[in-house]
Amino acid sequence: MEISIELLEKHFLNFTQYIKDVSDENFKSFSTSEFLKKHENYKGVIASLARERLESTLWRSEDIGTGKIKDKVASAVQSRVPYNNRFFDNNLIDWRKKDNFKKLPESQNLEQILFNLYKNKVNPQVAFEQLLNEGLSYQFIAYLLFIKDEQKFLPISQQRFDKIFTLLAIENFKTAKNASWENYQEFCRVVQQVQVFLKNKDPKTTLLDAHSFLWIFGGQMMEHGNNDGIGNFPKATSLSAEPVPSQATVLSSLEWMSILQNNDITTEFDIAMFNAFYTLDDHKGSVVAAANILGVEFPRINLEMGKYAKRINKKINLTFTARNEEKNKYWDLFFLGYIGDRFTWQLRPELVQALEELELVTPLIYADELPHGNIEDLIEGAKKTVSVNAYERNPEARKKCIAHWKAICTVCDFDFEKIYGEIGKGFIHVHHLKPISKIGQEYTINPVEDLRPVCPNCHSMLHKENPPLPIEKLKNIIAKQVN
Repeated sequence: MEISIELLEKHFLNFTQYIKDVSDENFKSFSTSEFLKKHENYKGVIASLARERLESTLWRSEDIGTGKIKDKVASAVQSRVPYNNRFFDNNLIDWRKKDNFKKLPESQNLEQILFNLYKNKVNPQVAFEQLLNEGLSYQFIAYLLFIKDEQKFLPISQQRFDKIFTLLAIENFKTAKNASWENYQEFCRVVQQVQVFLKNKDPKTTLLDAHSFLWIFGGQMMEHGNNDGIGNFPKATSLSAEPVPSQATVLSSLEWMSILQNNDITTEFDIAMFNAFYTLDDHKGSVVAAANILGVEFPRINLEMGKYAKRINKKINLTFTARNEEKNKYWDLFFLGYIGDRFTWQLRPELVQALEELELVTPLIYADELPHGNIEDLIEGAKKTVSVNAYERNPEARKKCIAHWKAICTVCDFDFEKIYGEIGKGFIHVHHLKPISKIGQEYTINPVEDLRPVCPNCHSMLHKENPPLPIEKLKNIIAKQVN
């Protein structure tokens, strides 16, 4: 099947404009794009690390049937991988089912198939069909082939790519519920066609680059409203945010408190998700911003939110906003939505109140965030009385600090403007190197020597200890985790 070159040209134009909008970067190539390095190129790292964990060069025929080969394959299905000073979820497989393989009973036949796949020159079609007969999922088999040879094979997410195929005007081709070697080969051929097209833009485009291109315009760009599916690129008509009507049940803070304390309903990830939005200004931001804080891909937040809403619905009969005849919107049970230059979510005030009452989120009270006032001020809403000196919040000191050090995190080099564009320009926290408790009344702040710009995440981590961690120590912690 052939893909329209004209349609690909329109999607590519949208793709380059999207990268420009979110990162202020003029796209030149897949290998040099800072945006792609941060958000997509970890997929090649996944393949490399998986091959290291397989250690297939050390496999011996006598290992077949002992469970050793199965254990090595299971170890190659890592949940998170370090890349570019961050950790990424391995979303090349369904993370909800990542342990299914590990739970399979010991099987000499399965280990023989895996041995042949990685050690012998077995026909990949034979291996695919044999693994399918062993009960492995389409996505998992594609992942096993991908880590064997990323130059020929690709990971697959059937539902996402079926939507992408619709955008490519090849609606008759579907991968969901069509697990077969022929279907997988056709999927790879479609991506290969896209690779050939992209090589006219960047001669060094790899098959995985083409995969990332499709993934972005079928996911992130749609999420941001940057692609209407036919190649048009809608521009925001106004920077003012308009509220989105909702028919979702409005739960009281008491109802939220009951839900949040129920471990059968609320998971650790749900709380982490709320914390991510809570740390944003006015508890409001895009799902991508929250995903970056959590270090996950944004579709996981959407997925988990839907599951969470359904769990709540089993305990409390809820009304949801209808998306269409078959599906509902779930996000607006938890958030208020606004349409502007970016679609943003804001934690519902009842939910914020419940989170604070249960102390599941902690208001970040740092020196640069303290209000103006007299010698002693009471921070409204805080659980403890905080005595502060008026000089601890000095807007001029903050300005001079940022003018010298720039609005880039001193710890992890995160640049909000580079990632979020205009809305991130100048956004940064300012951290006091000298603990507030040690600042005397006669002390005068030197904005360059005493203050450092840091992102909210690193700011939180610096204050995990009392006195705060030195910046160099936190840098070393990050370096050790990544390496």
